[in-house]
Amino acid sequence: AELLQPRPGCERLPGGGGGGGGAAEAAAVTMKPSEPDILTSDLVQLNVPVIQQSFHWDCGLACSRMVLQYLHPVSEEEFQTACWRLQFSESVWTIDLAYLMQQFGVMHRFCTQTLGVDKGYRYQSFYRKHFDTEEDRVNQLFACAEASCVNVEKR
Repeated sequence: AELLQPRPGCERLPGGGGGGGGAAEAAAVTMKPSEPDILTSDLVQLNVPVIQQSFHWDCGLACSRMVLQYLHPVSEEEFQTACWRLQFSESVWTIDLAYLMQQFGVMHRFCTQTLGVDKGYRYQSFYRKHFDTEEDRVNQLFACAEASCVNVEKR
């Protein structure tokens, strides 16, 4: 995996993942296999803990918890505090998860085909209920990503 270097001004992020210095001050994270992980020339198998969804809408949050538990564990309280700071609701978009990873100091690049809301999702059942109220919020997150030290790239 590639190691991302923080952009100038993004090295130490205030108000990150919780108290006591918090995960936001952690060094840049690389995905290096540890002892229980398996590494071959064709395969990297990581010993990532399984965390199940609690609701039908929180698959991204469950995946984020798994990543965080593998890279540098955070408590449930720290995780919930970060979600509260980011004002998450039952409508969590991928850009929200990029901001969440930034809150915990996880260096990453969010690659997407659409910088903003893809209007094609408007009529999909999962998005239909919240689409109209979420469109402006999500587009604003994309617009503010660089200033918020969230690395987003259109591909």
